[in-house]
Amino acid sequence: MPKRISIEPHLSVEELEQRARQSKNPVERTHYQIIWLLAKGLGSEQVMKTTGYSRSWIYELVWGYNRIGPQTLGAH
Repeated sequence: MPKRISIEPHLSVEELEQRARQSKNPVERTHYQIIWLLAKGLGSEQVMKTTGYSRSWIYELVWGYNRIGPQTLGAH
């Protein structure tokens, strides 16, 4: 079984969901959705299918989020 991607708890799962649902910026909304789905336990394969983003881009988002925090989400 593949290893789950771990997400640093900068925000709670509920806060991530809320930001994903409330964001008016489509890029930011999708970035929050990706981190939220991973934080609630979905695997990268499921997140790829749900969002259409590649595994490498998902890993890049996670890398920035885990090291810096939510301010990295939504950047182009």
